[in-house]
Parts: sequence; structure tokens; C-alpha cells
Amino acid sequence: MMMRFEGKRKLLDTITLLGSSSGRNAGDAAILSGIMDTVDAACGTPLAYEIPTLKPAFIRDAYANRTRPIGMMPWNGSVKMLGLPTYRSVMRTHYTLIFDAILFDRSLYNPLFNFLSTLYLLLPRARRKGKRMACFNVGAGPVDTPAGRRMLRAVADCMDFITVRDQESMDILRDVGAQTPRILLAADAAVNVTPAPEKRVDAILGKLGLSRDDEILAVNVNQYLDTWARPKREPMGKEQFLQILSAAVNQVADETGAAVLCVPTQHHDVPITEEFMARLTRARAVAMVANRDFSHYEIKGVLGACSMLLAMRLHASILGASALAPTLGLAYQPKVEFFYNQLGMPERNIRFDRFTVEDLRRHLLQGWADRNEIRRQLEVRIPPLQQDACKAANVVASIRRGEDMDEAFSRAAGHST
Repeated sequence: MMMRFEGKRKLLDTITLLGSSSGRNAGDAAILSGIMDTVDAACGTPLAYEIPTLKPAFIRDAYANRTRPIGMMPWNGSVKMLGLPTYRSVMRTHYTLIFDAILFDRSLYNPLFNFLSTLYLLLPRARRKGKRMACFNVGAGPVDTPAGRRMLRAVADCMDFITVRDQESMDILRDVGAQTPRILLAADAAVNVTPAPEKRVDAILGKLGLSRDDEILAVNVNQYLDTWARPKREPMGKEQFLQILSAAVNQVADETGAAVLCVPTQHHDVPITEEFMARLTRARAVAMVANRDFSHYEIKGVLGACSMLLAMRLHASILGASALAPTLGLAYQPKVEFFYNQLGMPERNIRFDRFTVEDLRRHLLQGWADRNEIRRQLEVRIPPLQQDACKAANVVASIRRGEDMDEAFSRAAGHST
């Protein structure tokens, strides 16, 4: 049943969340958890969230927060986010928060893929009508076209405040000429996701024939391969990618005796993950935990029980690292590099210009040898990032209390790491 927003109306008690919320991506689902949980905690009461989505049932079922899914299918009068349902939600609620990494200009004029052009059409109009909005721990870019730069600048200038999840996003916003005076560096909201209880994690591992006593190498594969890695890069193709990855992982599994646990965090990554698994002939055991079957809470819990993770998707790295699993990156996009820079561990990330069997093997074996040191580094670095990820929530709570926004923002900025 759809939740009604009832009770005495306050300065700010209903929020529209605009980002990727299809239920198909564990990272997007984790971001939503991180936002709603930290905002509710900062406000001291559960607020009500309207979430435009392709899958209302997922939003209703996946969260304990007060959620109201807003359908954005064609029969709702919408093309993805572009349509009346999203605009009416923005106009109906007290505040709108933009989240995730939707501020890029690839396929800029395709609303089925790109949300920046949709925000450019909807938000300035809503702002002129007095609606209030902010960017909550967003990732910005890449923006490589004049139109994309113009749209990003216009969207940014609609915001009361902007918090970004990495320094590179801050640099991109400044580079396109964003005039919003309130911009600060925070961290990705997903770092604050609570993992599933240990008992549940043990049950999942047991069903796979594994346990916490096993040495487990987790691997996250992304079907985009290297197509986003660098402008003008000639993509290597799926066959070459799988040959290199499987050869390196086979050698490492053989040398370490580790079981390999494949952890796709996006539904459409499952087929290529299954092809990769079929090539793993030298691992002691091979299994899969996919977000198609398990929640982002469960995936984070399982990653925390692994000996090491090699991750392509950004939020696989974030879920693993924030669970204190020794984590290595394979940068399918620059944003993956940005996260390892933020961790102070750029050497734990490998680019596709070094994606050979031998380079990847050395990368994995070095990480395996250093995994206790990586975990100690994460134990130091993750708690401050979790605090930083709460900055935007604290600003929202201050606005809700009716405090001066400049003072609230300055106070949040004063707690930068």
C-alpha cells in the first residue's frame, strides 16, 4: 500500500529524491539507504520520501524508511525521469535532493539513458516557482561537450547547496562555471549502509558451500568493460577482456588456494559474470552472490567476510571498503580512480592501460600479500568518510529546524577531513 504523508506539516518533512532508483543496481540502492538513514538520524524523526522509479515495488519493499514510489513508466506519462510524475513530485514536496552520479553528458539527449538533460528541463522551472533543492553527495562528470557543460552549470546554479563525493567532482563543477557559493567536499552516501547481520551472512556463505574460515577472493565484473575508461580509447571487446581477467584470476586462485566469489551488483552484469565464472578452472571453488537475489545490505555483509575484493563498479568498491574488506579497483570509469584517491590508496587501483594478464596478476598478488595492511588503512580512513557523508544530512536537518543556511553550511564545512 502506498504510504500517505500525514501529520502536522513542518518546515521540511517531505523530500523528493532524484537519481538512479530502478532497483537493478545495488550501488544505487545503497545510496538511497545512506541518504534516508542519515537524514532521518540528523532530523531525529523519519521524514517522508517520494522517489521516482521504474520499479515501485522495489522501493516499497527494500527500505524501512517512509517511502512513496512515484512511477515513471510510459503509462505514468513519463520517459524515465522526463515527465509530469517527476515534476509534480518536485512541486509537491518541501525539498528535492539530487543524488548519485547522474550529472554527465554521455548520450545527452537520450532521456532513457541520460538524466542531466532532464534535470536541465525540469529544475530551473521548478526553481523559478520557488521550489528548494540541493545536490546530496553527488558525483559530477564526465562532461565533454559545450551543451553538457552549459546544462551542468544551469542545474548546479539551481541548488541551495551542493555536496560532492570527491574532489574531482568539485573541480568539474568549478570548471564549468557553477556559481553556487555553497559547495563542499563530502563522501558517497553508500559508505554508511549497515551490513546484514553476521548470522545472515553466515547462512548465505553456507548455502554457497563457503564459510568465514575460507580464503575468498571476491570479483566484481561490469559489462561496460573499458568503454567508459578514457575518451577516444578503442574498446578491447568482451572476448579479450574475459581472456585476460580469467587468466589472471585463475593464476592467483591457484597460487593462493582461494575460492572465487563473483559479486555482480547490477542485474545486467550477471550474464558476463556467468561467462567469466565458466572460465575459472583453477579455483578451489567458484560461487556467485548477485544483487538479483540478495539485497545491498546482504552484499555488503558478504563482502566484509571476504579475504579480498577486486571490483570494477564504484559501489562494489565502496560497499567492500566500507565493510573493511581489503579492496582493489579496476577503473572502468574515472570515478573509480577518484574513490581510491579519496581513500589515500591510489596504488590499489589499476587502469585499463595496464590491463594485461601479467599486470593484473601482479596487482592481485600484491594486494593479497598486503591485505592486512589494506584493512588497517581502511579502519583508519573509512570512519572519517562516514562522518563526511553525513554533512549534507546535517545541513538538511538545520534547514528543517529553520536555522540560517549559511551558518549551517559553514558549520558542516568546518568538519571536513
